[in-house]
Amino acid sequence: MSFENFGLKKFLNDAIKEIGFKDPTSIQEKVIPLIKRRRSVIAQSHTGTGKTHAFLLPIINNIKPDEKKVQSLIITPTRELARQIWQNTRELIKNNPDISCALYVGGEEYDKQSAALINKQPQIVIGTPSRLKKLYEENFLQLTTSDNVIIDECDMIFELGFIDEVDFLISKINKQCNISLFSATLNNELKPFLKKYLRNSIYINNLENMTTNKNIEHILIWTKNKENKEVMRALTSTINPYVCLIFVNKKEEIKHLVSWFKEFKIENFTELHGGLDPRQRVNVQKRIKNMEFKWIIASDVAARGIDIDGVSHVISINLPNDLSYYIHRSGRTGRNKYEGISYVLHNSDNEDKILKLKAKQIVFTNYKLADGKLIKVEQKIKKPPKENTKLANETNKIINKYKSKKLKPGYKKKRKLEIDIIKRQLKRKHIKESIERIKKARYKKRRDELFDDE
Repeated sequence: MSFENFGLKKFLNDAIKEIGFKDPTSIQEKVIPLIKRRRSVIAQSHTGTGKTHAFLLPIINNIKPDEKKVQSLIITPTRELARQIWQNTRELIKNNPDISCALYVGGEEYDKQSAALINKQPQIVIGTPSRLKKLYEENFLQLTTSDNVIIDECDMIFELGFIDEVDFLISKINKQCNISLFSATLNNELKPFLKKYLRNSIYINNLENMTTNKNIEHILIWTKNKENKEVMRALTSTINPYVCLIFVNKKEEIKHLVSWFKEFKIENFTELHGGLDPRQRVNVQKRIKNMEFKWIIASDVAARGIDIDGVSHVISINLPNDLSYYIHRSGRTGRNKYEGISYVLHNSDNEDKILKLKAKQIVFTNYKLADGKLIKVEQKIKKPPKENTKLANETNKIINKYKSKKLKPGYKKKRKLEIDIIKRQLKRKHIKESIERIKKARYKKRRDELFDDE
């Protein structure tokens, strides 16, 4: 299938050829015809699947150039992602001067944005929830005319606490508006929102086979937290990446990596996280796009959804609590038929996470640090203790028991109390069994000593 099969307008097909797109991705094949026919969709898809153009192409195609009012609204959780979508939009409409788009994010000059809106309303609006809400509340941005809304990375919008702002914005738009949502995960907390606004939407699951990209080699480096610095020293001196993305679980950890890189005398690196002020973040993003850095130290939130060309290596400093983030991380490399490597600095605390990733058909190769070098080893991940397995089974029984009942207020507290009782019982049993084992061992030792004396 080619992009021309979608029946898009000529200026869009010309832009697609200029960008260099050849064949549509799986999610583009599924989403473009639906949004083009003004249907609402809920699409689950990982980073790097082409979802941005999956919604941009049909909404631009449906813009009425003669109507100089807001027709489409795109809401994103971060400034970087909003700016990237805005740049993608400008690439697609550059051959059609009758279509306008505008970017509204925090960190930009509010007075300049609001003044421009007095004279002209853009047809495509792209922005972050808080800035969009403020512009609407102060009667600058006229969102009520929009007949199409895209909510990108919705799971992240919820995690960052912007769901109330999004709810406010959508409540001001006409009831016939088509709303589409793109997200890597659909948590239970999102369900009330989905029921409220997306009841008649078409659900698209584009997550199948995304965890088994054959172009990516997954490598575990066995370490302890205190050895992370030495592992990074060995790793950075061993590999020669085109671009390497280094992920941390908390942005506070970035300062440690920055100090290590300075000590390693690595110069062409940068950091990308929410702690940078808006101007720094914009500048860093521009320099990344210009391929000025070989090493990029980032937090998951800052880098989520942003396309960085030429990533050959990804390093995770430990595994994230939400394992879907590892899929996002590793999926930054191995794109467009190129090969990539994803490293994980692994310790005994995350063995259960490794088992879960293996259950998703991810195959890991094991390495460890020895004499300052990384060597390949055959390492088996230990299974969880039997006590943990039994606890999990007993806990699941309690959870399932409450699922089958008509729930009453306060059920969560009661359920937690029952689980705590099970935990205490199993702990006492484990302690008792341990004491018995120690007694038996001491008795055996004493008996053997007496026997030897004889």
